[in-house]
Amino acid sequence: MIKKLAYLSPLALLALQGCTSLIDGHLVAVDSYAPKPVMAGTYYLSAQGPEDGLQKQTFENSLQTMLASKGYTRTFVNKGANYNIVYNYSVSGPYTSEETFPAAANEWWGVEQTYGGVHNGMFEEAWYSDNTQYVNYFVKQLSLSAYNNNIPVWQVKGHVQAETPNLNEDYQYLISGISDYIDQSSGKVVYINVVKNSKTGEYTATKW
Repeated sequence: MIKKLAYLSPLALLALQGCTSLIDGHLVAVDSYAPKPVMAGTYYLSAQGPEDGLQKQTFENSLQTMLASKGYTRTFVNKGANYNIVYNYSVSGPYTSEETFPAAANEWWGVEQTYGGVHNGMFEEAWYSDNTQYVNYFVKQLSLSAYNNNIPVWQVKGHVQAETPNLNEDYQYLISGISDYIDQSSGKVVYINVVKNSKTGEYTATKW
């Protein structure tokens, strides 16, 4: 049986490097496991979990393209396929994080808090970092689990933090993020930075 993969909590996601790149939806946390080497082959694709708001056909076409690049061929007849690949694309949240950010102090306070802000005859700018704002975010997860005769052979999971719960968004980043870990063991949670080329629409994934 496939081992239980590590669950990446929202707080753990936040701890990576603050919220900036995660909120962009470009940094994908990936965890994968395969107990032994697996040969690519034909597969039947099936869904698990809610799909509300997801353009199912477009999403599955993207999965199919990614799996084809790994040597897997989709069949639409379950009987006779080498694998049954079950996917689940879901969203949880909203969660709230507390952030601080630097802001310029009112120049009238002055460096020494003197009225008028005059210090040696000149205004001087001071900075402080105790402004606080609260940010709402969601965590989206994509998982693929492959079975051969109901025996699990590999699994991969990707998580990304996003500003909206819309399942039509961010899935291509998740698909690109998990691509290199199909039928592979990551050994630990790894972070993949996915960038979309605005001119070509292509996605490039690199280990962060």
